[in-house]
Formats: sequence, structure tokens, C-alpha cells
Amino acid sequence: MKILRRLGISALALGLGAPFAGSPLRTQQRGLDLDSIARAIDEGSDHVSARQLAEWIRDRRPGLRVIDVRSPAEFHAGAIPTAENVPIDQLAKLRFAPGQMIVLYSQEGAHAGQAWVMLRSLGVTHAVFVPGGLADWREEVLSPLLSANASPAERARIAELSHYFGGSPRIGGGQEGEVAATAQIGRGSRRRGC
Repeated sequence: MKILRRLGISALALGLGAPFAGSPLRTQQRGLDLDSIARAIDEGSDHVSARQLAEWIRDRRPGLRVIDVRSPAEFHAGAIPTAENVPIDQLAKLRFAPGQMIVLYSQEGAHAGQAWVMLRSLGVTHAVFVPGGLADWREEVLSPLLSANASPAERARIAELSHYFGGSPRIGGGQEGEVAATAQIGRGSRRRGC
């Protein structure tokens, strides 16, 4: 299911870039390099997992800037820690420092993918998005499923990361972790772990 979602988001991102492309015989126009965008999508360098983002936040990665492109009301209902709210219609007004790593996210990833294309059209190349957005954050960070096949060290690493952000890992399935994660994101968990 995740592969289909990511393929859909990638297709949407390319579709949004089409109006900027101009003639089909030209692949670079007005700062939009479609070959570079297609290569990033193909290589997977256009996105980052929610778990990887959580590690970057926990480790205080230098130059990291997390941007929530949802509405202010959605942002205030719950957001990823350290994120700033910049609705997608305001994104083009932002200025980015050289070397900054921009991570975009939305509710389920589609708007973040669109925002990624917008930033690329503006020449911002150090940007990625979370393909499943806040839904992936809940699933991979706040309520991760600890696999029985994983090593004890891997399970401990994932559990520690989840606890850092106020989450509760699930063991083998069930809905307890999902309920806890949903409640946690609604209680302002964006302040936890900072």
C-alpha cells in the first residue's frame, strides 16, 4: 500500500511540474529542471521516512528546517516537533539559507509532494518530503510496530525513538498503539522531545 501511495505522490508531483515544463522538447525552463526532478524521484532522494526525520530531530541535525504545509488550524491540532507552519500558498515567499535541509510534510503527503515541486521550481535543491506525512509520523514514530523478526537491538532502537517523542510502540499488532498515537498527536506532542 505504501508503494502505491508513493507512486501516486510521485505522479502527482510530476503532473504539477508539467505546467512549468513548457515545450515537451525542452526539459529545463525558468529554473525547473525536469530531468533533475525525475532523477530525484527515481532515486528516492526526493523523500525521507518519518523515522529518519525523527532521528534527525532527536539528533538536532544542523541546518534542519521542518515545514508543515497544512493550514494553521490543522497545525495547531497537532504537528511534528520543531516544525514551523507555512501553508502551501505562502511557501514561495520563504527564504532559505544555503545548506539548509528542508523537510516538508502535510497530512498524508500529497501537498508536501506538491510543495517539493514548488521549491524545486524555485531552485531549492536541499529539500525532501515525508511521503505519508503526519500519518507516517503516527505509524512509524508514535506507534511503530515492533517486528518479532527484528533483532532486540533494532526493536530497542525503534522503541527508544518512539518514547523520545511520547509514543508507544506496538508489539505484534492491535489497536492500542494506534489509539495512543492519535491521542498523543492531538495533545500537542510537537513540544515533546525538543
